[in-house]
Amino acid sequence: MRQKIYLELVVLRPENAVHLTEAEQQAIPCHFLLAQEAEKRMMVIEYTPGSDRATRERIIAIHLRAYARRYQILSYEVFDDFVPALPAPLAE
Repeated sequence: MRQKIYLELVVLRPENAVHLTEAEQQAIPCHFLLAQEAEKRMMVIEYTPGSDRATRERIIAIHLRAYARRYQILSYEVFDDFVPALPAPLAE
C-alpha cells in the first residue's frame, strides 16, 4: 500500500538578500552583518515499503541528508496528513 510523508522545510537561500550602502553599514555598529533569505518548502514523499528496513524514520533521514547536499536546512516538520488551507468564500 502506497504511503505519503509530508515534510515542511525551511531552507536558507545561498545568496545575500540585502545589500547595504556604506552609510547603512556605518549606522549599524557590528563587526559582521549578513541578512539572508529563508524559504519554506513542502516536500511530499510517496513510497511503498519493500522490506522492514523501509521505515518512515529511515526514509525521512535519507531524504533530509540528500536535500541538505543542495540546501542548508534550518528546520523541518513532518506531517502525516496535508490539508491545504482553502480561502474563505467571499460574502456577496
